[in-house]
Amino acid sequence: MNIQEKWHEMHSQKRHQPRYPGSDLVAFVLRNFKKNDQILDLGCGGGRHVKFLAENDFNAYGLDYSANGIKATQELLDLYKLKAELKIASVDDIPYEDEKFDGVICYGVLYYNPKEVIEKAAKEIYRVLKKDGIAYIVVRSLKDYRYLNNEKISKYEVFIDEKDTLKSAFKENGMKMYFFDKDEIKRVFCDFRQIEINSIKISYANDNFADENFIVILRK
Repeated sequence: MNIQEKWHEMHSQKRHQPRYPGSDLVAFVLRNFKKNDQILDLGCGGGRHVKFLAENDFNAYGLDYSANGIKATQELLDLYKLKAELKIASVDDIPYEDEKFDGVICYGVLYYNPKEVIEKAAKEIYRVLKKDGIAYIVVRSLKDYRYLNNEKISKYEVFIDEKDTLKSAFKENGMKMYFFDKDEIKRVFCDFRQIEINSIKISYANDNFADENFIVILRK
């Protein structure tokens, strides 16, 4: 099963459709964008962030390469009588014109792709952002437990084989995942005039293991 088929299957299941937007993203969007700004959620999954954008008077757009993800997003919008433009597409081939968006969100998506796709996605995000537009990207750090505890394919790529059924990585078994340090973030997003990199860590089981992500804020 390839990555697209795996996400198509996962997005058909309610447990892989988080209901609430990330609190960090909510605070950032409300602080940095204004009513009617055009914002793209790249890799929208089950639609939690598209819903948040639409209900807060932004012009919301959502892309995902899983048809079930787009279906779940549309059903969520319909439930709350909200509107957004949704398309099935890959992160490295965004079907919109140059300088279309005031903002792009890509929340926990890029690291499920290989290096070449991530590099193309970075170019596409830059292309579709307006001048002075902002992207909010969440990627996984080399300090994340998935990187530390799994087989390394290369410096940044890992094959996930999680034995503990209680860990969230268990549902990612069989996937290749791409991790970042600050140097790799700067390399991948080198086109942007400003790159801000912050960390967010959530630990579990008395601090025995942790999700660790970078929040990357890019200004064109």
